[in-house]
Amino acid sequence: GKLAAVCVDSEPKVLRATQKLVQGGSLRESNVIAGQGGRGSNWAYGYHGQRGEGERGLLQRAMESVRLEAERSDCYCGTVLFHSLSGGTGAGLGARLCEKIREEFPAGHILSVSVAPHQSGESPLQHYNTLLSLAALHSSADGLLLFHNDEALSQALAVQTRGRAGPPGAPAQTSLAAMNLHISSCLGGLLLPVHSLTTASGLSLGLEPWELLRSVCPLPAAKLLHTSQACSSDATPWESLASSSLKTVPPNSPCGEPVSFHGTLPPGPHCLSPSVPSSH
Repeated sequence: GKLAAVCVDSEPKVLRATQKLVQGGSLRESNVIAGQGGRGSNWAYGYHGQRGEGERGLLQRAMESVRLEAERSDCYCGTVLFHSLSGGTGAGLGARLCEKIREEFPAGHILSVSVAPHQSGESPLQHYNTLLSLAALHSSADGLLLFHNDEALSQALAVQTRGRAGPPGAPAQTSLAAMNLHISSCLGGLLLPVHSLTTASGLSLGLEPWELLRSVCPLPAAKLLHTSQACSSDATPWESLASSSLKTVPPNSPCGEPVSFHGTLPPGPHCLSPSVPSSH
């Protein structure tokens, strides 16, 4: 079979790597949607598109491919949207595409996997793009699984330098591939089938993202998700994973009252979890 995926970008060079999937027969060529110019790291330019694009614009072509993929499936349940929040295409076009999918398939679920930019150094407009995109996504998506480039970088550096002895004073280095590997590993541990969660009927909570959304995003206001991961070779207690996840949760409620997350675990050993999602 072929991947039920649609790859969209406003610059063709970004999608050159997908040609290997097309040539190998894993991805349909019609599902690779590329524009002829970038969006200038401008959220409004990515959201509204170029003037005079008409029916053959980037958004319209992407939605046509999404409709065809939904028609090919036996039962359309939802869409997982992967995009960045720093540039004009990922933030602006990604938010607009999410809204169009919600309008076209109101009964389907939408899980947005968003990558926030570094705190500094990428684009002078990156924080505005992130804020505007998250505001739009919060009104149209069912869940927002948020990753941070700074956190992915630190995790990739920790894995790369673990057990390696380098010259003293030498700065640690990593690559974008290592950061992407960390994010994909977190997603794999979160969404792949888990034997311990498989019910007697043979269904697993890891089979579909929609079960995750129904479990951890029951309220419209609780959409932001964060996942933590432990290495399988390390003995990491559950308390450490839970505390690292709760660091991103605001200490006060919207009313200004302090929020307590203290819990009691039953006595006995606690097994490791590859990914711990938390909603806040």
